[in-house]
Amino acid sequence: MVPPSPYISSGGGHAGTGGGGGGAAASSDGGHESPAMQAFFAMRQRKNEHMMKRSARNLLVRKVPGFKSAGHALLVTAYVVANVAVGFTNVDASSKANFASRFGCEAGIIVTKFQDRSEIAAIVAGFSFLTVVLSATILRRIRYELFYVVHISSWILAIVALGIHRSDFAKKGIIVILLAASIWVLDRLIRITRVLYYALNNEATLYPLPDGGTKVIFKKTPARAVAGKHCFIWIPAVRKFETHPFTIHKTNSVEFTIKAQEGFTRDLHQHALANPGISVRASLDGPYGTFPDPMDYDKIVLIAGGGGATFTFGLVANLLERLHDEPDKNITFIWTVKKHENLAWFKEHLETLKNHAHSPKVEVSIYVTRSPVASLHHRHLPHIHGHSLLHHAQPRTSESSSGGSLPPLSGDISGRSGSPDTEKMPQLPLPTHSHQHRNHPSSTLSEKDLEDGGGGLPVVSHDGNAADNSTGTESHPHPHHAHGYEHAIRPGRPDMATLIRQAVVGIPSNQRVLVAACGPDGLMHVVRDTTARLIQRDGPGVELHCEQFGW
Repeated sequence: MVPPSPYISSGGGHAGTGGGGGGAAASSDGGHESPAMQAFFAMRQRKNEHMMKRSARNLLVRKVPGFKSAGHALLVTAYVVANVAVGFTNVDASSKANFASRFGCEAGIIVTKFQDRSEIAAIVAGFSFLTVVLSATILRRIRYELFYVVHISSWILAIVALGIHRSDFAKKGIIVILLAASIWVLDRLIRITRVLYYALNNEATLYPLPDGGTKVIFKKTPARAVAGKHCFIWIPAVRKFETHPFTIHKTNSVEFTIKAQEGFTRDLHQHALANPGISVRASLDGPYGTFPDPMDYDKIVLIAGGGGATFTFGLVANLLERLHDEPDKNITFIWTVKKHENLAWFKEHLETLKNHAHSPKVEVSIYVTRSPVASLHHRHLPHIHGHSLLHHAQPRTSESSSGGSLPPLSGDISGRSGSPDTEKMPQLPLPTHSHQHRNHPSSTLSEKDLEDGGGGLPVVSHDGNAADNSTGTESHPHPHHAHGYEHAIRPGRPDMATLIRQAVVGIPSNQRVLVAACGPDGLMHVVRDTTARLIQRDGPGVELHCEQFGW
């Protein structure tokens, strides 16, 4: 039904006297609009509100230099403006000393003030707060464990010194300080209580994974544990007085997959290598974190780079368990890894994506940025939980291979000593086809953008020569029997912006899309900018959620 135009007279009269009479009759009605007119204006108002919200999201989720997003930059700017305003409010401008007093500089000017305990405490508090800020912005990115000690120690010192500086209860400043200190102490007590509670009759089993990975499986599952959230884990056999945050990707028995970097993760991997399958005393605190509920969306696009798959695998596993018979709901799952060995980290999850009852609703795209065959050819792949990493591999014969094959894998596939039965070992074919995409600097990512790490083996092209890693390459996928996994695996670096656009373009405007990603900074930059461009006034509702690497 077409709503009446606001320009058509409700009187219905003709030009001249009749029309005027109709208009007068309409006016005498009190100016009340018909229900159709009210519905029309209400619908137009809702449409304008949606357009304004999407325009705002289009701007706020974009990457801004020095900040995670434009929204983050806006929040920091508002915070700085508020602090500057408070710093200069109600200050007697007749004397510059008043400004110095407001900002704690008077103690450095008047020597006699140094003998005052409250002024000394003010200086200590000021430098302590400065250390808190500097450690969070600089030291945290360099040495996290050192940052944690410095950050907490400086904050405690700052609060104590500030309490000494403002110790007069009559001025009520000490009340605010005590409240802040009480909140922090209460938080620490709750965390310690959780760790002690989950330490009772709890242990973690450690399994070494290829390429520096470690799988940690806990005996006890914390309450409200959800795949995709994170917990602080405590393993005293590795570090007695430290807890570290990692993402849950399996909840029936809480499971973490951790990549060895520096400090705790390196020691954890070395402990697992020296004692594979060992069970150690352990506990955890959590879960923490929040993210949109994927069930509220019609299209879900999950993107991960390297170890960021702990978030996306957890999210998709949780989503598959909750799906029923929603015919319109579908999932796009994109994962890029540096080496073929990294696929073994989530072998069980890959099998779930292939064999689950709702797996037809999931479109899986996996990219290996380095040669998918050379890394397997030169390494031993151990068993994990009693399953070979090439459990699904089938031998290839010369008749079935279309693009040539490599010799069988050497060494024991289970990682144990002894000669393997080479007739049962898979032979890995080289890629048979490849095509080049134009190299877009904003969308074609380097290996470091997709998976943090150094240089490595080149991508193998269809003719057996090394492909140029300077361009984004996407080859036709290998069949599952060639690499031991049921999913098609493409060598080379994907054009991530194109993949995201292909997943979102064509979605009806009355549906909602969730783009969730986790990975290195370069990948997150492309995801943010591409998703921002897909937020259109006349398009589907697009939401973005990014889990950034780091802490």
